[in-house]
Amino acid sequence: MAIFGGWRVTRVGVLFIIGIIVLAGLVTGGIFLVKNRGEAVRREEAVKIAEQNLEDQSRVAVQPVPAQESTVETAADPDTTDEATAVPSSTTEALPQTGPSEVKAFVNIVIVAILALSASYYVTSRRTAKDL
Repeated sequence: MAIFGGWRVTRVGVLFIIGIIVLAGLVTGGIFLVKNRGEAVRREEAVKIAEQNLEDQSRVAVQPVPAQESTVETAADPDTTDEATAVPSSTTEALPQTGPSEVKAFVNIVIVAILALSASYYVTSRRTAKDL
């Protein structure tokens, strides 16, 4: 077997490292899956609440205001409208994004792994240079 940084690498060690990587991937995937399902449920609840609010608003009976005598000002100004024709606007806003995105979290994990690997290579090279 090969000697890596003063350690003898065996099949069991390689399998152990591969197992750790696979388990870390499964845990990360599970976390993302649970997070995405939680967001989907939250969106569904928000849609149901918005639909209920729209139904409640549409059920409100609007009583028309009796028409007033038209004057020269209202006849000349076409932009004026009666209060009975005014409809309250109901706009729904998008839900805010919470937490880090999946890509950003994955990139952070990769960055930390590269940093740890480069630090270990540096320490190993310094030890080897000292022994020479």
